Amino acid sequence: MSPKEKHVPADAHRTSVCFTAVDRAAIRWISEARRYRKSKRVTINDIVVDALWFFLEKTEGKTREQIQDTLPPAPPNEATPQSNVTQMPKPKKKH
Repeated sequence: MSPKEKHVPADAHRTSVCFTAVDRAAIRWISEARRYRKSKRVTINDIVVDALWFFLEKTEGKTREQIQDTLPPAPPNEATPQSNVTQMPKPKKKH
């Protein structure tokens, strides 16, 4: 058995969203319709993110590129981040 393919990007931040029973039923319907079409994007996260970008493009007239252009540039990746934290050894117990 092979492990599941990761759907969430590494730079994503976890959040919580509340759905009603009708919302969950709609998400399940979309998920099953995608499974039937052999899509790999069947998770709740995939469905909500796809709906977000569809809404932004169709209703607000914004593309993913336009949204990305509003973000500050990502900081360069450092191979070895330096830390000012020093780990202190545990004190020895006295008998």
